[in-house]
Amino acid sequence: MKNKSLIIFLVAVGLVWLQGCGEEDYPVPPASTVPKFSVSIDNNEFAPATVSFTNESIVPERAGNVTYLWNFGDGTSSQETSPVHLYETPGVYEVKLVVLTESSLEMNESTHSIVIKDPNASGIPLFFTNGSTVFTALINDQPPVVISTAITSLQSSYGMVVDTANDLLYVADLSGKKILVSNLDGSGLRDFRVDIGDVSTVAIDYEDNMLYWDTADGIRRANLDDDDVSQYEDFVTGQSNDPEGVAIDPVNRTLYWNNYEGGVWMKNLDGTNEKSIAGGDGGGSVLVIGDRLYFDEYIQAGDIHIKSANLDGTGVSTIVTGVSRLMYGLVYDEEGDKIYWVDRNNNRIMRANPDGSAVEPWVTGMSMRGLAIGKKK
Repeated sequence: MKNKSLIIFLVAVGLVWLQGCGEEDYPVPPASTVPKFSVSIDNNEFAPATVSFTNESIVPERAGNVTYLWNFGDGTSSQETSPVHLYETPGVYEVKLVVLTESSLEMNESTHSIVIKDPNASGIPLFFTNGSTVFTALINDQPPVVISTAITSLQSSYGMVVDTANDLLYVADLSGKKILVSNLDGSGLRDFRVDIGDVSTVAIDYEDNMLYWDTADGIRRANLDDDDVSQYEDFVTGQSNDPEGVAIDPVNRTLYWNNYEGGVWMKNLDGTNEKSIAGGDGGGSVLVIGDRLYFDEYIQAGDIHIKSANLDGTGVSTIVTGVSRLMYGLVYDEEGDKIYWVDRNNNRIMRANPDGSAVEPWVTGMSMRGLAIGKKK
């Protein structure tokens, strides 16, 4: 009862205080200077590239005279309002604009990373998505340079696959309930299949020229040569545990999938011998490398394991622990003999030897989901 009386008293005091406070008691703080700039890069962003910086800073009248200090990230600088700068060497440059004001005595800054591409760069392209945009970077002996493709308006994408025979990229858009296809740079984007269920991952069978994908309760497939956006057939049905990752074993003509709620399954591509081959608490990816199967499994929050097994599900071993979240994309670089996966909650792509040794980050500092790997260029 005492506590209740005290609360009523404090509320009453607060109301009296609020009623006695007019707008004149809350002066509007003076406007601050806000550094902003936009960037335009010529030569299709390939070195040598001329970059035009457009100063869009917001400077209130009270600021007085203004000085602009530009650092172009390559050891050079400028005090022009909107400078133009030539980058002769490819790379990722952190450009900083500092705005100094004479009267308001402010010093505010804004930074922007720009990518100048190497026209002679070679390597194996790796693709990934943040859900709405598809990015790519080359696997080579240089630090990865991440570049956005022209695919920037996905609803909620998780998985994708590269058609290495035709240099095409197939992208699963979960919320859009469709699969899109484009050139590897993202141009020519179009619908491949629509109204196909909750699709998160895709895989290609080159021998029969078929694309496979998961739904909430099964696996579907479509003919890559058929342009009808509604053409598909159910290949696996009645899966109550929500299939996620799908992978093709081209040698033994087998489809594998990993269920979100637990269990790795297999089925021959001729439609026979559907069965569960490994238990567990669920995952989002599966991968075939030679005579070994790789998949992720939920152990507990923040501790997802990558496991390896024989193709029949026997001989299971744990090769990586401590992955932050279920994975939608587990790929293999045959030339470098490395597996790659997304550590989603830590905003990074990781890689390791197939036995789980030499684990290291490859790309960091970005929100990312699925992975797809192409052929060397």
